[in-house]
Amino acid sequence: MNQAIFVYATSFAVAAFVLYGAVRYFWRRPSAGGEASFGPPPPEVLVLGRTRVGVGRSLLIIEIEGRRLLLGSTAHHWTSLADLGAARHHEAGDSRGAIDAELSRAVEASRHRRGGRKP
Repeated sequence: MNQAIFVYATSFAVAAFVLYGAVRYFWRRPSAGGEASFGPPPPEVLVLGRTRVGVGRSLLIIEIEGRRLLLGSTAHHWTSLADLGAARHHEAGDSRGAIDAELSRAVEASRHRRGGRKP
């Protein structure tokens, strides 16, 4: 009876090590530095526009995984201010114009959701 428990424990340990090694081997992906990193590839982040709103403060519109986000940043802090919805691709132009257009669209949508009146 004691030998059976030892055989099962040894078999379980060997199977666990083989499974762990297989997962590490097949989950690798090459990185830019030449070293292998693990896990799914990181999402692509595109900075669509940036405007400074004070000393050390700025607003950014980024596109990640098909969504646009409005981010605020200071010297030591990042904040997600709004989810601007699905990305709409339009012609390349002035980044400040893109930020102004997205901000006005977000403000208008916010007013409409809250039942506010137009200025």
